[in-house]
Amino acid sequence: MMVRRAEPGDLAQIVQIEGLCFPEETAFPPKMFAYLIRYAVSLVACEPEKKVLGFIMGYTSGKAGAVYTLDVHPGYRREGIGSNLLQSLGEILAQQGAQAIRLEAALGKPGAVELYRKAGYQERELVRNYYGRGNHAVRMWKNLDVCLCLTT
Repeated sequence: MMVRRAEPGDLAQIVQIEGLCFPEETAFPPKMFAYLIRYAVSLVACEPEKKVLGFIMGYTSGKAGAVYTLDVHPGYRREGIGSNLLQSLGEILAQQGAQAIRLEAALGKPGAVELYRKAGYQERELVRNYYGRGNHAVRMWKNLDVCLCLTT
């Protein structure tokens, strides 16, 4: 498995995985993914034959970064794909100046919350109805270890 930048040719597989991970009423529409592939930091985890196993999309704004979404194909979960994607995105956002990253995780998906905890994210606040009426999320943050090294 390798992690690389998402390309427009990955769109169909990204949309398919999103449909497997989220109900239609909360899934991002294809046009949103096309936009994010072009303008956000969008990464895919894939096999050598270009089969997309998962993806992550995020951005930086000033000294903060954010994760828009992270999806792993249900058939490939618990293989380290989500952790690798989070790590790769964190490295890129840190290079862009982020000192911390935030994300929202559905309280109804304890596996996702646990993944984020293991990656160093900490719960900060409850976001009511984030995924629709009665479907709450927890906002989580991770401080990045940013080292400014001086060379002589």
